[in-house]
Amino acid sequence: MTATSKTQSATNVNTASGIDTFSRASLISMGVASGLIGLWAVACMVGAVMSNGLGGVVSGFFSALAG
Repeated sequence: MTATSKTQSATNVNTASGIDTFSRASLISMGVASGLIGLWAVACMVGAVMSNGLGGVVSGFFSALAG
């Protein structure tokens, strides 16, 4: 009588490095875009204060809130 045995071997394929690279690149690009938007907002606020003065900006803000 002969006995046969099966052996199975599994190989793990690691694709996480490609996903990690894509995630890191998208995180960096979103960070850069957020930083540029923040710089643009600061530049707009500085321009508004320089042209209207701080009191004009504050009163304009409250009048915009009041409608």
